[in-house]
Amino acid sequence: MDLYHAAVDAMRLFALSVGSFVILIGIARGVMVARGAGARARAARQIGEHTALGLDLFVGASLLNLAIDPTWTALATTAIIIVVRKLLTFSLSLPLRQADPGPPTGP
Repeated sequence: MDLYHAAVDAMRLFALSVGSFVILIGIARGVMVARGAGARARAARQIGEHTALGLDLFVGASLLNLAIDPTWTALATTAIIIVVRKLLTFSLSLPLRQADPGPPTGP
């Protein structure tokens, strides 16, 4: 049983490390594209997409943590990470929804 906990904990730490690295790469790439016209939108999109991917890895790590230590605190942490991930995804899709008027209605 100790080997199982050690293996799951190692996978959890790996997911957290990779997620943090992905977010840092997104920030670095956002800084690099932050020049010229429309730079603010490009940088925000770059950082937001990488943050969403990093949060996906954080969700996986928190689910692994929940498998090892099923407490209310671990459950609340997992729920909060999922809510933040969903809100980020929703906010990233807002500019696309506002720019796309959808199919034409009427004659």
